[in-house]
Amino acid sequence: MVLVVLFAHPWFAISRPSGGKALVAEGWMHRQGLQEAAELFQNGQYDHLYLTGTLRPFAYYLLVGDSVVVEMDAPLIGPVEIGMGGLPGTTWTLWADDTAVLNNAAPPTANVFHTTIAAPGVRRFAISVHAPTSPGTDVPAAIVARLWLNGHNAHGYLPMITIHHADGSIAPGEPTYAEQARAILLMEGVPPERMTVVPTLIVERSRTWSSARSFVQFANDKGIERFDVATLGVHARRTWTMYRKARGTRGGAGVISLHDRWCQRWTWWSNYYGWHQVLKELVAWPAPYLMDQ
Repeated sequence: MVLVVLFAHPWFAISRPSGGKALVAEGWMHRQGLQEAAELFQNGQYDHLYLTGTLRPFAYYLLVGDSVVVEMDAPLIGPVEIGMGGLPGTTWTLWADDTAVLNNAAPPTANVFHTTIAAPGVRRFAISVHAPTSPGTDVPAAIVARLWLNGHNAHGYLPMITIHHADGSIAPGEPTYAEQARAILLMEGVPPERMTVVPTLIVERSRTWSSARSFVQFANDKGIERFDVATLGVHARRTWTMYRKARGTRGGAGVISLHDRWCQRWTWWSNYYGWHQVLKELVAWPAPYLMDQ
């Protein structure tokens, strides 16, 4: 236990830059980690920022008057399961094509309301949010916490997802953590033309391995010979090992361990989050060496 407390964090939270001009940021990181990745990129050492990430749960915060629209390539066959939550007085409507199939349903304020309906043959779904008054221009009134189609996360069908705002503007959806990270980094001032999303749609063995394999294939196609992967704290060693394994060589793939304010070198054992992160890495560390390509 003493050895774990003293040496686990510096062993896992390593930084080994490759000297390349490409920076890769893992999109699953919390906002503070992505903010540090933005600062690292904007310091001028790197020319381009690539964002990786697997499919994320179907979850969107909506303002009063907003709608999330899902357009499918093929008609739905099975049921639709939806989960909603919101502020007092907020109501929402579920549209199937152009028909309101659940109208003026009020979500509870404490828990997420779940319901399932049959909507065979539908290609387009929309969930709109209403309230007599707005809690504020930037305050979400409701959350779409779940949308499953045919028993699967709607993001997995790769539909066209857009957020229609009350002012008439339209924003793209965020089916993977890569797109979610891009939206956050845009707010942090990273120019859109200097970012590229490299999502991972199918996970095999582990999310880190799958993301590494997707990006390495992308890098090989684009002629990117050296790159650094920015990830959160103690996750760095496993990320570094996975990317080098995906490349098939120990060279060319670097890693940067970003600061994790809740899992720091000399205080990580004082909170549940720190123990969770360190023990998770201790358990998962042998995984790359036991994995066949």
